[in-house]
Amino acid sequence: MVLVLSFLLASAVWALHNLSLKYTVMLSVPVLAQCDGLDGYDSQSLESERIVARFRATGFDILQDKRYSNTNPCRVRFFPEDLHLHPSGSFYMTSRDLMDYTHAIFGESAAVEYFSNDTSFFRFSPREYKKVPVQLDSYVTLNSQYQFSGPMTVEPDSILVYADPLRLEHIDAVHTELVWESMMAGSKEGMVNLKPVSGVRFSQKQVKYSIRVHRCVERVFYLNVAIENVPQGRHPQMSVAQVKMVANCLFPLPQGVEDDLQLYVDAEEAYASRGATTRIRLKNQPSWLLSYRIEPQVVTLSE
Repeated sequence: MVLVLSFLLASAVWALHNLSLKYTVMLSVPVLAQCDGLDGYDSQSLESERIVARFRATGFDILQDKRYSNTNPCRVRFFPEDLHLHPSGSFYMTSRDLMDYTHAIFGESAAVEYFSNDTSFFRFSPREYKKVPVQLDSYVTLNSQYQFSGPMTVEPDSILVYADPLRLEHIDAVHTELVWESMMAGSKEGMVNLKPVSGVRFSQKQVKYSIRVHRCVERVFYLNVAIENVPQGRHPQMSVAQVKMVANCLFPLPQGVEDDLQLYVDAEEAYASRGATTRIRLKNQPSWLLSYRIEPQVVTLSE
């Protein structure tokens, strides 16, 4: 028993030693190309292409390469810039391009001396595609004294979707996974995955979302209202001397900001309306003013 165990241990050590050595061989490995960046084409080639090369590698990697077959090809993900469109409709790669994928095809220890073919071809099935908007699905609540400073956005706001024509016809938008933010007290940006759709491929799997939030404070201003566009010969008077503006403002708010608020009414518009009434308007909304309401909103002009 001791003799048998010693023999088995010696054989294992001998095998491991030999497999760790490097050998020079010529091998043919079937490669199935995968690529997500080919506009108008499927992400996987229709069939495998045999890559034949002379290289040096350890016995472990050589044994791994010998396990590949037409029914079990080596799947390699290529960058779209390395696949060049041929006039025939196939995509080709030069041996120089393939050098960057030596380890993916032949193993981590492989060092290619040369490829037997200067060019390798892969056929991808054409796919219909169209550009659709991305819809951000979200549930967001804000802390007290905070307010959205603009709509939530995604970047890019539209992507390409690839699918069979019948399926593609019913896709008008793609949705993100739910962005859940509770009691926000500041702006936030991040990445969110797109919800996968069966039988559909997206030009990208994630988008960047942005939620802009500002701290705000409520201020009340009592403001005069100017009268503009007065017709010649008319001397209008307003029904109120001052109006009240309730404003949501960015915090902190500097002193003297009420000087930026200019309210006016259009006399020409008022006289053209029934009862000489017109709406009070803000001439320019400063950046610190998030939202506001004016009381009263409508005034009457009289002579």
